[in-house]
Amino acid sequence: MEFNEKESIITGEYINHLKNFGLSDEEAKVYLSLLSRGNRGEVVGRIKNELEIGRTTIYAIMERLCDKGWVSSEEIIPTPKRIKYVATPPLKVLSKKINSKEKELEQQKRSSLFIGDKLDINYQGAKKLTLNTAHPGAYKYLKTLIDQGFKIKSEVIEHTEGLDPQLSYDYELKGPKGFPKDCGLVIIEFNRDLEDDERFIKESFETFKSKTDYEIRRDKIPGFQDVKLEDTRFNEFYGANVLIKLKLKKKWWNAGHQALIPIKNRFFLIFGAEENFQILMKTILDAENFHHLV
Repeated sequence: MEFNEKESIITGEYINHLKNFGLSDEEAKVYLSLLSRGNRGEVVGRIKNELEIGRTTIYAIMERLCDKGWVSSEEIIPTPKRIKYVATPPLKVLSKKINSKEKELEQQKRSSLFIGDKLDINYQGAKKLTLNTAHPGAYKYLKTLIDQGFKIKSEVIEHTEGLDPQLSYDYELKGPKGFPKDCGLVIIEFNRDLEDDERFIKESFETFKSKTDYEIRRDKIPGFQDVKLEDTRFNEFYGANVLIKLKLKKKWWNAGHQALIPIKNRFFLIFGAEENFQILMKTILDAENFHHLV
């Protein structure tokens, strides 16, 4: 059966869908035309006749499609040079494009996690933060902390969409005790109960540790040599001791702790030196009337 006897797939529906994967109108038409030839491929001359697109233009489109992975080329006659083009199987190329986009999205999410809050703090400028200006979702926790002498240094509110929408309140705090006094509280609200999702809790805590490691190395503490996070447990919760090595000290210095406290649909990420860390943990557990400690 000749090609022109088949039902054409070069329609607006297919073209529009392929444009969602980054192809132009003409690129989509050329790919669809080539696709109809299956794995036997085709030379430019015959595609030109079908699409009524100039030969030179089609050659340029074919080169772009080859570069993007939609098409491969094969020399069938060396002199004069004659090239056959073959469409990459559609499921193969579409899956590859989707995987690439998913990796790109994960990288963007990771960059947002690692630097988004710091950039937002700069955007806020010198805004004075008080209990009255803080987000209502964090009020009951912040009020208890402020009553005990804590101060709010920065606030970053972030809402993300996707398969698991979430709202996060990220607070950099200055505590009343210990050294260093800087500490923090991050509250993440999900649209489902995650308290018993052990795998997700563990993965989230590993990300929390990675961010801590990154921020300590980025901050360039005077005399800093290295940092490591030593896994531990605080009550039943995933936690870590933050150990820092300085040039003036031969031993590792315990700079503080961090932990992830999952309660119903919320994650509470806390970090700080010993005394402030304990106050943060007690504040969260008391506020949530948390009773099933081991």
